Amino acid sequence: MELVFAAIAAGGLVGASNQYACLLVLSAAARLGWVELAAPMQFMGEWWFMGLVGLLWLVTVAPAFSTHFAPGLMHAVNSVVHFVSGFVVPVSSALMGLAAAGVLVNVSPELRAAFETIQMFNGGTGGLTGTGAAVAAGSAATAVALTGMKALAKPMIGAGTGTTGTVSAPAFALAENAAAILLMALAYWLSRVDPWLLVGLLGAVLLITLGAFAFGLYQLYRLKRGLGRVLRLLETQPRAGLAVCVEFLVWGLGWLAWHNPARGVVMLLAWGVWLAVFIALQPIVAALFAVFPPAIPVALLSANAGLLLVFVAAGLGSARALLRAVEREAPLGRPARAAA
Repeated sequence: MELVFAAIAAGGLVGASNQYACLLVLSAAARLGWVELAAPMQFMGEWWFMGLVGLLWLVTVAPAFSTHFAPGLMHAVNSVVHFVSGFVVPVSSALMGLAAAGVLVNVSPELRAAFETIQMFNGGTGGLTGTGAAVAAGSAATAVALTGMKALAKPMIGAGTGTTGTVSAPAFALAENAAAILLMALAYWLSRVDPWLLVGLLGAVLLITLGAFAFGLYQLYRLKRGLGRVLRLLETQPRAGLAVCVEFLVWGLGWLAWHNPARGVVMLLAWGVWLAVFIALQPIVAALFAVFPPAIPVALLSANAGLLLVFVAAGLGSARALLRAVEREAPLGRPARAAA
């Protein structure tokens, strides 16, 4: 049972990251001889399989970064591609689970007897036995559950934090691909220590995914409340409402309009520093990656996505603080100080 649960856990990790990146990592490791796959799964180390998975990986990753160039069209393409890829998750996670069983046997020789006893593969045809089908189905079910929660959490977090589209898409793509590499490396290392740790890793990933889902729900709740408050403020106290909206775009201007020069000047200086860093970072990143020109666009997009996340986070934080200050000093329904 140790081998079965560990293999299911390894396959289930696909759902928490980019499924094609996970398969690419395993395929490359098998091709380089770093891991040894069971005989029926050795096709995953062939060039044709790596090429196919690499193509699918590019199809899922490219639209996320292309939103910077054609926001409306590429955001729609990105959504469709990820929706379709969701139907491939059961296959990719099943492959990962079945391959993981062979890797586990080779890194933990004491499991070899268990592997031979449960007979995951038919010795004559190389097909799946009942145990092999159970591992594939368990991995697929686990990965689909994680993928579903992740798919629901991403748009909620993007909408709630104001980063939908050109910012959230590349940020999520980077996070998923980084998670794929990290999780595959962790899975291999933990399997060498104790295969049961893979089950613990899956449990931790599940808790993190649930936390992201809960955070997304909370962000939607905050978004609904915040938008409602701003809209009411725009109706009853237009100048105060506009000050809150402007504060998100140019930190400090809203505070200056609300007669708080001290905080306004500090936030405006911070906004100026952010703008200077944003402008200066473009040539710096290009120069750092000049030795490998193909990496320059990805590096620039990654750096800009990070800076835009900082911009949105700081802008939202300052605008919310101003909104609370406005509501304290001039509750809805009373004349605003700034409107005088």
